[in-house]
Amino acid sequence: MAATLFRVQTLTLLPDLEMFDGSIPDAWFAPLLSDAIIGLLVPLMVYLFWTRRGVAVWGALVVYNAVGAFDYSHGLATQWTDPIPAETASSTTVYLGIGVFMAFQIIALALLFRADVIAHFASGRNGVVESPLAR
Repeated sequence: MAATLFRVQTLTLLPDLEMFDGSIPDAWFAPLLSDAIIGLLVPLMVYLFWTRRGVAVWGALVVYNAVGAFDYSHGLATQWTDPIPAETASSTTVYLGIGVFMAFQIIALALLFRADVIAHFASGRNGVVESPLAR
């Protein structure tokens, strides 16, 4: 998940949309904005992953990664229908970048459904991880 923190930088592309006299098609508004929101949530999700346990945390991680993977698929579809101009980014770079990180998000999602991972999150008392130093 931490590898997707770069999503926040998509905020810098919003002024380049056609609606703001830029060259990026307006169809990219939703993918760019959702990327930024998902990127802003990365620190929270990593914090929850490292410090909390419980079914609710596991569920939040599942939802976060599923929404993230869907968002990447939305970006791929948008690149197909309304490609980013070559002067901004090459089509190959866009497809490859989005595709690789979508695969990472799907792998993270698949790992969350492993029995040992589910058991790990289900084992926490009160949702807080006990420090090994507290023993």
